[in-house]
Amino acid sequence: MNQFQNQYLAKAFVSCSLRKEDNKFVDLVANILHHYQILPFGTVGMYEASAENPTQLMKRNIEQADFFVIAATKRYITRDNHNGQESNQLSEMIHAEAGMAFAFTKPVVVFVEEGTNLGTFLPSITQYITLDGTQANLDSQQSLILCLLNNAYQRSEELKRKKVWQELGRLALGGLALFGGLKLLENSDEECYDSDQ
Repeated sequence: MNQFQNQYLAKAFVSCSLRKEDNKFVDLVANILHHYQILPFGTVGMYEASAENPTQLMKRNIEQADFFVIAATKRYITRDNHNGQESNQLSEMIHAEAGMAFAFTKPVVVFVEEGTNLGTFLPSITQYITLDGTQANLDSQQSLILCLLNNAYQRSEELKRKKVWQELGRLALGGLALFGGLKLLENSDEECYDSDQ
């Protein structure tokens, strides 16, 4: 376990397509994460397999992750019925997983394959990085990628600290309630003893 802890700073649930046509982009995102000592984790059908309900497994893995990463690739062509404009959309399952991550207050990082329309939800909760698959494009965005991943990591650490303090507060409150209850019993026993005399 120490080797794992030394090798990776954090683990990120990766939401992505499992189609072989998208492997190149998904592998690019996974390599970026490895480069920055972040373990890609939890993707049902890629990093995780189980006989249990896939949605429950996704939920549990997202909850266990430090943060949430999307490798957004083109899945569907959609057309706006009012203006006829067409665009390439990502899978609805990625939107569902992003909703779970948002509900668990996980920091969200999005890598977008050039030409993919993210919709409206994801751009409203995080910034994203568009990659065209070339080394020159990747090199030109290294500082932005580092900044975004570092921010997600720092936010996840802050959320962990906050959770620990909340738990300590609940324990302290429980301890005070127990102490107060014992004192109340002690006082009531003394009163009962005094009234017996």
